[in-house]
Amino acid sequence: MDITDNSGIGISRKAQRKLFKEFYRSDNAINSKIVGSGIGLLLVKKYVTLHGGSITCMSQKNIGSTFQVVIPHKTGYKKVKKVIPVADTSLVADPVLDVSQNSLFENKIHSPKRMKIVIAEDNDDLLHFMQSTFESEFEVITAGDGTKAWELISTVMPNLVVSDIMMPNMDGFELCQLMKSTYETSHISVVQLTALSEKTEQLRGLGLSADDYLTKPFDVQLLVQRIKTIIGNREVVREKALKLIKGNSEEPILNNEINNKFVKQMLDAVKANISNSGFGKDELAMEMNVSPSLLYKKIKTLTDQSPTEFIRNVRLNHALELLQTSKYTVTEVSELCGFTSARYFSTVFRKHFGKSPSEVSI
Repeated sequence: MDITDNSGIGISRKAQRKLFKEFYRSDNAINSKIVGSGIGLLLVKKYVTLHGGSITCMSQKNIGSTFQVVIPHKTGYKKVKKVIPVADTSLVADPVLDVSQNSLFENKIHSPKRMKIVIAEDNDDLLHFMQSTFESEFEVITAGDGTKAWELISTVMPNLVVSDIMMPNMDGFELCQLMKSTYETSHISVVQLTALSEKTEQLRGLGLSADDYLTKPFDVQLLVQRIKTIIGNREVVREKALKLIKGNSEEPILNNEINNKFVKQMLDAVKANISNSGFGKDELAMEMNVSPSLLYKKIKTLTDQSPTEFIRNVRLNHALELLQTSKYTVTEVSELCGFTSARYFSTVFRKHFGKSPSEVSI
C-alpha cells in the first residue's frame, strides 16, 4: 500500500532517517509553523510492526512525500500469547504506546509509595503518550490546560508537575508562577516543556522557579532522567537543611523565598519548644498553621526529612552544643533538649553522631 502526499513541503534526507523516532519533527516543519506533536509516525510504525509489516518513506524537498506500508497477507488468525510480568500490568491497556523497551526505567526510584505526577498538556496525542510512558513508574494525573491542572494540583498535591507552556485558559508560565507563589504548593517541583527555543523564554521559566526546562521536540528518556535528577537533588537539599539546623539561619538556604521562610519558621518553632518533650509533629503543625499532612509533604520535599526526624535533629544538634560547653551532665542535657530519658537520648545521639554523649562532653 502506497500513500502519496504531494501537498507537503518535502523532507530532507537527513530528516528522513529520524522520522520514526519519538517526538521528532524536522526543522522545516517547525519553521513552517505546522502544528504537530512529533509522535504520529512513531505510532503508525508501531501499528504496522504489530502486524508484521514495514513502513518506508521516499521524499524530495519542495516536491512531496510517499510513504509505503507493507503488511503481509494472512489467511488465518493465530493468537499470540504475550506474557507480561504482574508488576507491568499497567502496560496491557495500550501496548502500542509502550515505549519502555531498552530499559527506559532500568534505574527505578524505589519507594514504598509511588510518586504522584501531574502532566499538563493541551495536545491530546502528546498527553496520552507521556501518560503511558510514565504510568509504569509513577502515579500519573493528566490535565488539558493550566486551569484544570491547578485544580488538580491543589487537590492531589503531587510530587512533581510536568507542564507545557503554550496552553489555553492558563499557560505554563502562569501556572508555574501561581504554584511557586502559593504557600501550599511552593514546594512542588515543576518541569516546563515548550516549542519555544529563545533563551529569554528559558530564563523567564527558570526565573519563575521552574526546576527544569525542556524544549520540544525532546527525547522521552531525557525527560525521565531530568525528573530523576530533580528527585535525586533531595540529598543536596538535605545537606542545606542540616546546615540551617546547625545554626546558619541568616543565610538563605532555599531559592524560593516562601520555602526558605517556611523552613526557618519551623526551626524557630522547634527551638522555642526545645525542652518540651511533648512537642511533636502535631504540635509543630499547629505552630505552623498547617495540617499534619501538608506539613509532612512540605518538610519531606524541602528537607528530605519527616517532621519527627526534623524535630529530633534540631534537638540533637542543640544537645551537641550544650555538651561541648562541659557545663551540663548528660542527664541534664537530655532534659534540656526534650528527650524523655537519658538512656534513649544516648542511643539516638550515638546513632546520629557516631559517638556517645559522654565522649563528646569530655
